[in-house]
Amino acid sequence: MFEEANRQLTKLKEDIRNKTKYDNRMQELARELREHKDEAERWKLRLADEDKDVERLTGASLSGLFYSLIGRKEEKLEREQLEVLEVKAKYDMAIRGVADIQSELQELERKFQEVRYAEFEYEKILDEKEKVILRNNSELAGLAEEQADLSVQLKELKEAVRAGEVVLEDLERADDSLGSARNWGTYDMLGGGMISTHMKHSRIDEAMEQIESAQSSLRRFGKELKDVQMALDIEIGIGSFLKFSDYFFDGFISDWLVQGRIRDTQDEVQEKITEVERIVRRLEGEYSRLDTRLADTKRKYESIIELAE
Repeated sequence: MFEEANRQLTKLKEDIRNKTKYDNRMQELARELREHKDEAERWKLRLADEDKDVERLTGASLSGLFYSLIGRKEEKLEREQLEVLEVKAKYDMAIRGVADIQSELQELERKFQEVRYAEFEYEKILDEKEKVILRNNSELAGLAEEQADLSVQLKELKEAVRAGEVVLEDLERADDSLGSARNWGTYDMLGGGMISTHMKHSRIDEAMEQIESAQSSLRRFGKELKDVQMALDIEIGIGSFLKFSDYFFDGFISDWLVQGRIRDTQDEVQEKITEVERIVRRLEGEYSRLDTRLADTKRKYESIIELAE
């Protein structure tokens, strides 16, 4: 009887929820963008203090800058050179954050425009439907509302699970690269020569890039978890893992040739993998529970329509 109206209302209710979500995220991202730009500018000024040729430093890759300072052979870096590398790593991270946030803002603004009139359309259809429903069966109205709520919650859970899976993909790639770096580092300590040294550095570079990606995906995952907790009123317990990569750059550059540091970093990555896996399993369990509830609600709804005289 109300199949088409219900379909439209479910979609519009999702649009209304998304409109609020997009608006909140855009405000939050605007603040984050200002902070990242300020941070990038601070690190750029630090680079200028360390070296007159700041444009060369900001444009170079971290590994390229490393080799320009020490050449192609292992040797001890001077304190000033270590400071340049650490400042460069933090500058690159801030610039990466600016680009990620700008991209996400642009996408959110596009999505916001698509749903900006959702409340108006929802009220219009609801008013038309309400007149008919109230004349016939009030229980049907409650079931329709419940179906709409459950459908939106299930979609948000699905999005959160997918965001968690992306985090796991990034972390697992970082784990693989760090494992390879450890193996090459062991070979290097046994006298592997220039090839093993180069391979170890290459794998560390890969791991750093993948950890940066994991930080970005963790931030998005955290936002999805906030949406889920708000919608479902459940406590997932995301803890402090959103600050994950901060530890990685503090002091890492100064001893990245130390084999034990690579091992410690890999242990941290593996801990985060376990933590994210736990949260994803929790989300999947909640999805299964709500999916069953939605199926039961649909059966009740259809039964009322079928039995209505």
